[in-house]
Amino acid sequence: MRHLHRLTLGVLAVGGALAALGPAPAVAREQRIVAIGGHELTIALADGDCFFDADQPADRRLIDELSVATGEAFIPLLAFGGCDTIAGWRAGKPPTLPRFGYVMIAEKHLEPVFAFDQPAFATAIAQALADSGTADYRADIARLAAEIDRVWPTLPAGGRQEIGIVHRDRYGPVLATVLSVPGGARPAPRVMLHQSILVAGKVLSVVAARDYRDSESIFEAYGDLSAVVEATAARNP
Repeated sequence: MRHLHRLTLGVLAVGGALAALGPAPAVAREQRIVAIGGHELTIALADGDCFFDADQPADRRLIDELSVATGEAFIPLLAFGGCDTIAGWRAGKPPTLPRFGYVMIAEKHLEPVFAFDQPAFATAIAQALADSGTADYRADIARLAAEIDRVWPTLPAGGRQEIGIVHRDRYGPVLATVLSVPGGARPAPRVMLHQSILVAGKVLSVVAARDYRDSESIFEAYGDLSAVVEATAARNP
């Protein structure tokens, strides 16, 4: 992993419309302590999810692919998915993951420890997105689904395009990106939701991705995202 000398991981394994959704239950089946420099924080998952294991060859390939996909600006810390699905996927069944997620940190945020609180951070992110003219689909998920259906067939295999804001909760805006995933007879769509949060003075980015069918996939991906955000926030007061 990039910059491993600056980023050390310590592990402690412990066994509608979007606006109408409440936070997902933050009951953690598994959590890990991540040490960024000398600053420790806990990443926690919801019941039924597990972390990928870098000692497993298939998991290592996925983690390496995420490192490439996120580019030099971000460093993936941990990746996760459904425990049962991961076990089968390692053996090739299914050949691809229908849902997974990961937590990353920006290279420029490795050293700083921020003193402001989550509400101020959420407001700043929202204002920056508004200033940049980011499209806002919070009031019309059907329009968002139509935009995803329009955009993804135009993307090259492996391509992606940010769509816009799909939701805002107490942690701030949630952004959606659509991807064209190669594999099989033809590429397939995937929706990826992303939210930046403040955890123990560190800015982390949580991502949840799902194979895309229709607007219900957006609700499901938000549930995946919210579960990790809520469980992690609860363990880093």
